[in-house]
Amino acid sequence: MPAEAPAPRLPPRGPWYILPFSTRTFAFPATHTHKHPDPSPKAAQGASSDLHYWVGKEAGAEAQGAAATFVQRLQEERGALAVLHREAQAHESDCFRSYFRPGILYRKGGLPSDLKHVETNMFNIQRLLHIKGRKHVSATEVELSWNSFNKGDIFLLDLGKMMIQWNGPKTSISEKARGLALTYSLRDRERGGRAQIGVVDDEVKAPDLMQIMESVLGRRVGSLRAAMPNKDINQLQKANIRLYHVYEKGKDLVVLELATPPLTQDLLQEEDFYILDQGGFKIYVWQGRMSSLQERKAAFTRAAGFIQAKGYPTYTNVEVLNDGAESAAFKQLFRIWSEKRSRNRQLRRVGEWAERAGGGGAWQEPAAWREGCVGGAK
Repeated sequence: MPAEAPAPRLPPRGPWYILPFSTRTFAFPATHTHKHPDPSPKAAQGASSDLHYWVGKEAGAEAQGAAATFVQRLQEERGALAVLHREAQAHESDCFRSYFRPGILYRKGGLPSDLKHVETNMFNIQRLLHIKGRKHVSATEVELSWNSFNKGDIFLLDLGKMMIQWNGPKTSISEKARGLALTYSLRDRERGGRAQIGVVDDEVKAPDLMQIMESVLGRRVGSLRAAMPNKDINQLQKANIRLYHVYEKGKDLVVLELATPPLTQDLLQEEDFYILDQGGFKIYVWQGRMSSLQERKAAFTRAAGFIQAKGYPTYTNVEVLNDGAESAAFKQLFRIWSEKRSRNRQLRRVGEWAERAGGGGAWQEPAAWREGCVGGAK
């Protein structure tokens, strides 16, 4: 039997949390708080957090809507200072992917199976995982066949007691290392460390491992498929920025194009609701401090309608921001952004929230903070 591949050193794991949501689909929120503020409105201006809900390819519309509603409720608990994100399988933002070290594993089936206790001595398994990603790694279960392979990615043949990582001839050193980190993580979490790992870098130099692979997959016929091209976002597409004013006129919803770059902060009025379209790469929904509760509840629904009307892919990322709690990525799209003006708006928002929550303007720490949902700087 070939020698065990050396385990890579893993980076420290960041503080992130996943809250299971749906029992039949993959739709759940994940929360990450950048810093724990002092319990006062003035100090709260430094607090920022992200609330993500992730949608699997098989998630139904009902579950997606329920998850969106839930993260909006969490946002209200945090004093409306959190940024909301909708993430879609295989198209997650870098922010979301950064929480998962050493990578994301997409599982088949519904959420109940993932909530069951995992027996670390269960070795009766045969599966093939397609591992890909240069900066952030993900693994997806694919057909147990040579037809699933290509020259540019990494594949993990998981046989329970033996795990064989096959590196495509076009993969880079860093991709191989990240893939091996994920392989070791799966071995430790799912087998309690009791499985042997082998690596095929060169098929000619690994005859024992290739024999095992062929006993499961059969002898390969023909040549491997070419490397899959990277679907990099066109920079011109990302630069195609348009700001829309969204409002109701009678029973109709009006989406009016308001401006193109250069954008300035004074375009955003605190009583209104806006959509900023970054060329279909990402959709930002900005909610003014004085926008109605009904408008805030409809944020994700309006974003989905906008995406559909524009003909964008359903997996387009959506980020919902409140007046005074904008993300750095959003602010960078404006030529001028006054942090002082933003902080003043944020303090007014915190004060209003504190008055509603505590009565008489007295500050009370949000329940989510008391329950320990606080992480370090991203």
